[in-house]
Amino acid sequence: MAAWEIREENGHWRVRTAESYRRQPATLLTARHIRENQYDFLRTLPEQVPNLSASASSVVTRELDRLRDQDTLASDVAQFQISFLRAPTAELPEAMKAFFSGAVKRLPQSELLVVDVASELAVRYTLAKFLLAAELAPAQLAGDGLPAGRALTTGGIFGAQLFTAPALLALAPYVVGVPASRARAVAVWLFGRPVAGLTFPTDQLIDTVRPTAERFTGPGQRGGQNPPAATAEQTMAFFTWWTTQVNKVLAVATDPVNFADRESNVYSPIKHWQYLASIERLFRDVAETLADTEHHETAQLRAAYDALDTLEGMCLSTFDTLATPSHAAATLQNLRHDLPPDIAAVALPICQRAVDALDKVKDGFIQTSTYYTPTGLAGLPGKKGPMNKTWDQATSLYLRRDRNSAHSFQKLDPWQKALLFSHDGTVPRGIAGLAFLHLLDLVAHPDRIAAKLR
Repeated sequence: MAAWEIREENGHWRVRTAESYRRQPATLLTARHIRENQYDFLRTLPEQVPNLSASASSVVTRELDRLRDQDTLASDVAQFQISFLRAPTAELPEAMKAFFSGAVKRLPQSELLVVDVASELAVRYTLAKFLLAAELAPAQLAGDGLPAGRALTTGGIFGAQLFTAPALLALAPYVVGVPASRARAVAVWLFGRPVAGLTFPTDQLIDTVRPTAERFTGPGQRGGQNPPAATAEQTMAFFTWWTTQVNKVLAVATDPVNFADRESNVYSPIKHWQYLASIERLFRDVAETLADTEHHETAQLRAAYDALDTLEGMCLSTFDTLATPSHAAATLQNLRHDLPPDIAAVALPICQRAVDALDKVKDGFIQTSTYYTPTGLAGLPGKKGPMNKTWDQATSLYLRRDRNSAHSFQKLDPWQKALLFSHDGTVPRGIAGLAFLHLLDLVAHPDRIAAKLR
């Protein structure tokens, strides 16, 4: 059921995924473009849980009627999500066809995609969790569920929305589409153009109480006044490409051969579950970073720092390297070389803003500071004598100290105090895009994950 195969090699059992044994592409996630004459495909999706009770069903019907009466894009999105979730599989083609006949009146280039989640993906998660429970908490096996670490790893069991969210938010604060989930499938309504995902003022009163002390410099895009130029064809190509690449990432992350204990060469379900949880944490952090663009910017920066920490914990790089201007610029240049033009048109603007912002962190270092020089900081107090740092090094070290402020600014070494307070404390708007830059680099080169795991 998981498409894991066991073979005997040199007197030992070796377990791998079927596709890795056969050197075939995985089909864990498949993005399908549902054209006007292809709605019948939706009948092939898995059945949902048992139908709603009559009373609950009437509540859903009344809510859909209420949303139709509102006649706004937001109410259309809610209708889309509720209809896709609640419609019985046999009725899904008619429900989606009826919805999109109205959607194209508001957004003429609207398209429907469905990300089909193979049953093998959920079973691989469940099997790894079963083996984890057998090792750590065997008493759980007699119960109805496997609670160990359950909430940390949901993306492969309940659907792919977590893994596709960064692609829909790549042009934040604009969005190119919205998802709707059901069992082992995510529908995506692509708008055909970037739509402002954030307007000001909002009707959320809690935002009026949120602290507004700004640490961020540079222009914003709030209010829909400066829409990106991405076309319908480019957003379609990017989302399809992203899903194909994430499919490859999940193929590596669910192959047990990559999670053997280094000393015994025996499969470690604990090591495997740790990695699955880390992958999900990374995607979640990046999605939060994008969703908070120019809205909750302090939270956005914290989520970006968390994403860089997660990449370091997965041994894919280090925080200091990922936050180094020259490294970020080189990563962006490599992506420009590797990505097709339509993919780059959607994916790289946020990456360019992040690289530009990272380069400008040095502008916050105070020129009248004792340690300031045109080429970096000089004479920082070190245990073995004065230290000099280039702007590359000073930028990375400053951001590390800023990230560490989650534990307060107390207990700093003398050189850390000198570094921290040689800077005015502001950071350029857009710097949180570093999280997306490095996730994009990972998604574009999934072979690097396997190389690091071996």
